[in-house]
Amino acid sequence: MRLQRILRTSLLVLTTAVPALAQEVTPSKPLCPCPEPAPPPPPLQGSLSAGLSITSGNTDTSAFNLAFNLVYDPKTHGVFKADAFYLRSTTDGEATTDKAAASLRYEYALTEQFYAFAQAGYQRDRFKNVVYLFTPMVGGGYYIVKQKNLELSADASVGGAFEKDSGYDATNSAAFSLAQGILWRISPLATFTEKASGLWKTSDVSDSFYHFEMSLAASLTKKSQLKITYLVDVKNKPNPDTLKKTDTALIAAFVYKF
Repeated sequence: MRLQRILRTSLLVLTTAVPALAQEVTPSKPLCPCPEPAPPPPPLQGSLSAGLSITSGNTDTSAFNLAFNLVYDPKTHGVFKADAFYLRSTTDGEATTDKAAASLRYEYALTEQFYAFAQAGYQRDRFKNVVYLFTPMVGGGYYIVKQKNLELSADASVGGAFEKDSGYDATNSAAFSLAQGILWRISPLATFTEKASGLWKTSDVSDSFYHFEMSLAASLTKKSQLKITYLVDVKNKPNPDTLKKTDTALIAAFVYKF
């Protein structure tokens, strides 16, 4: 009898203690809900930029530039890109730079690193005597590096070059192009980009065009940036040949993103 009482008492103690222990080890709920993850970026993004500089003294100079960029990426295989650029400068009221460029491009991802594309380019440069240079091209490219903060790509394309220089007959020729680009997101507030390309006409490979640009952009707000760009443009056979082959420009611009 005594043993039975001891067993009953022990069983009663265990029966009441186990739920209490279970309540003690149950983790408490957080006092506030966890933050929701950031939504994905919209498929359509773009930017507008403008810059202006004015100096005076022995000579009065002014320069302004406008640029536009648009990217439509629905996160499928295809990406559409469009951009345009205009630069003009004057010295003592006389124009010294007057050029414009624009391009349309559609890229289709074949794999994670290989892609195909079709693009159309346009250039005008008053002081290189180029009334227009129109270059429709198709080709393919490869991402040598494709990471979250760093991209390095190279591509090749073939197509045509249709050019009109002031005072000269228009010319048409098949053409090929090589290009490379770097995108480096240095930090959430700073981005470095670099592009280089060459275009050669098959009718005369010495009649070529080269373009190089390098930019550093620093965020001011979520929607705005300050951007510094260095440009180099080379026309290897200008008409007439007394014109300089190479033009350079250093541009500062305010960028608004949408």
